[in-house]
Amino acid sequence: MWFRRPNIRLKLAFESLSGDIFLPVHYNEAIQGLIYSIFSKSLAQYLHDEGFTYEKRHFKLFNFSRILEKGMITYDKSRLHFGKSISFYFSSPKEDIIEDFGNHSFKGLGFNLNANKIYLSQLDIMRMPVMHEQIKIKALSPITVYSTFVKDEKPFTHYYKPTEDPFSMLVESNLKKKFSILSSFSSDSLKIKISPVHFSALKNRSIIIFGNTPIEGYTGVYELSGSTELMMVAYDTGLGSKNSEGFGMWEIWEGGKNA
Repeated sequence: MWFRRPNIRLKLAFESLSGDIFLPVHYNEAIQGLIYSIFSKSLAQYLHDEGFTYEKRHFKLFNFSRILEKGMITYDKSRLHFGKSISFYFSSPKEDIIEDFGNHSFKGLGFNLNANKIYLSQLDIMRMPVMHEQIKIKALSPITVYSTFVKDEKPFTHYYKPTEDPFSMLVESNLKKKFSILSSFSSDSLKIKISPVHFSALKNRSIIIFGNTPIEGYTGVYELSGSTELMMVAYDTGLGSKNSEGFGMWEIWEGGKNA
């Protein structure tokens, strides 16, 4: 095997200790905060301050999904009401990150999620599906791909649609960087392509505010084709950018289900 990897994804369910769970409409930052609070202090500090370096880029090498339950928007449209429980997926290609997160989620007597006091009610281990050179996938969280330019002497970020050519090229480039961090093998011969299958630029577009910055991403159903090595990295780390902020997680798509 080209690198040692855990071959699993965690599904975590949490329940409230005091009433129903309410979260901001843009809750990615809250879930990331929960994840960092579960990590051991040493790992949380390392990932937050340093992470894994490739050239000038820093990667956290963990990913999480949107909350799997559908929240009901409150009357003032500022929060989502989830009832007494929520669940989400967590993944990483690094065995020590998976072990640290899983062990400390069990050890914690309770965790704070914004103003909600919650505890772990269930942890399921999900095995990685078999990867083939052509698979169809469904995004569990928006996939974001972008470039930063200078316009009028100010930085400007352009987010690409999945129908634009740079989208697939930048997804491949990003995965090759992650592969190079994880493996001593060269990524030069590896290829991957992502193509929309069931996709609407209007329906599948998401704007998520993280750290006061709006981030554009896309859900939908896609076809991945190419090297299975990059597919495995994509399954563990997410597709595209900002994976540790809750972007780019996916699952194998079973045709017929809603995209």
